[in-house]
Amino acid sequence: MPKKTMRNIYIIILCFLILSCKSKNKKDLKDNVVKNYAGRTGTVTFNVASDIVEDSIVEYLNIDGKEYANQIWLLNKQKDTIGGNYYQTIKIDDTTALGEVARLRFYLKEPTISYNSDMYVLLPLDDKELKEDYSNLFQIKLDTFPSLINDGIPHPELSKLDFPFHHISEFGLEYQTAGNKKVRGVIIERGKLNEKRYERRLFFDENLYIVE
Repeated sequence: MPKKTMRNIYIIILCFLILSCKSKNKKDLKDNVVKNYAGRTGTVTFNVASDIVEDSIVEYLNIDGKEYANQIWLLNKQKDTIGGNYYQTIKIDDTTALGEVARLRFYLKEPTISYNSDMYVLLPLDDKELKEDYSNLFQIKLDTFPSLINDGIPHPELSKLDFPFHHISEFGLEYQTAGNKKVRGVIIERGKLNEKRYERRLFFDENLYIVE
């Protein structure tokens, strides 16, 4: 299937989802009825009227008190994932002991703007400062992890692999105590579409366990 055709279908679906979220939020403000967050959270499946796409699965999050369409998966009639906008988190080491560096790789497996766009990861220096709905993400201190193509570090172990270096960010985290650890932040994709610059954000909430 041509990537351009799938990209066009995905962009139409994403625009519909964003506009529906905005309309809902505007109605809430106008009627002055919703005083607490009452949007969708979790995954919702939509049937798509297309010969190529059967279903669209959307992950909804509460971001800054608003309903946000985060990751999106497009499925064909065989229920195979054939597109969308989602990431993959890879824990490079199966187990990390206290005092060792836990290494993570974030892979923007399906971008939304362009297959030629770039991405980077923003992570709070102290996860305890980040609110549950990410509303203060850009008011606290953050670490920035660029894509492999822009991090200034040689990657000889990956150079022979057919990886999209501009859509992969890899970094290490070290903890002072053992136990379950939250890794929350945002993947930001930036690029051009029809000569215009765009930005798309995918929020993540992952877990690590550090063995004592």
